[in-house]
Amino acid sequence: MEDLFPTMIWPMLAISLIAGLATTAGALCLLMLGSLGARTLSALLGFAAGVMVSVVVLDLLPTAWNWGGPWSVLTGFCLGALLIALCDVVLTQFALASKRGRQAGPLRKMGYLIALGISLHDFPEGIAIAAGTAAEHHLGWVVTLAIGLHNIPEGVATAAPLRMSGMAPWKIIGLTMVMAFFTPLGTLLGFGLLALSTKSLAQLLALAGGAMAYLVWDELWPEASKRSPRWAITGAIVGALGMAALSGMHH
Repeated sequence: MEDLFPTMIWPMLAISLIAGLATTAGALCLLMLGSLGARTLSALLGFAAGVMVSVVVLDLLPTAWNWGGPWSVLTGFCLGALLIALCDVVLTQFALASKRGRQAGPLRKMGYLIALGISLHDFPEGIAIAAGTAAEHHLGWVVTLAIGLHNIPEGVATAAPLRMSGMAPWKIIGLTMVMAFFTPLGTLLGFGLLALSTKSLAQLLALAGGAMAYLVWDELWPEASKRSPRWAITGAIVGALGMAALSGMHH
């Protein structure tokens, strides 16, 4: 497998950067449209949640099980969820304690927290792209597409409070472009870890699954359902079924 890494790395780094830049695309949509209604935002966030759940349940965890068995799935999944949860708590406390966070106002602070959270979870998602590519030919592409699709509403979620707080559009676009590079950085790290030992493949896949599952449970779904539950459910069903159909085409 190690012999394939040189041919895998550069194409997947480019594709993972495009997936990361989907956050910028979401921010651009918001800035051009001015604002999104509660129903539209709920549907977008629900769609993103459905896509991610489908990838976790139908691709990441089954592939991790095949490579490492139930223990690798359990430990990797729990570690991924705990890692994101811990970093979420630390980042939140840091922002609340900082002078800039207190002075910027609640909307600005919310936007920064969302941006930090997205950048943080983009890292394990980049690792998931590398692990998926190494595990099965199609899985890296499926994971990348899922990440790109859910980054669009996350770009909207980042830009909305920042724009409402008065931040200039070019600063918002610049921030989301910086955020985009965390995905290929994670992919590069993932290939580096796998080059050292492919034994970590199952744990990395399950870790990415745990990180994505926590993101859906803690961020995406609560935000989607509190605005318009019916539209959130509709978006989630469409996202899950669409991603399941796409994944099934490659099996």
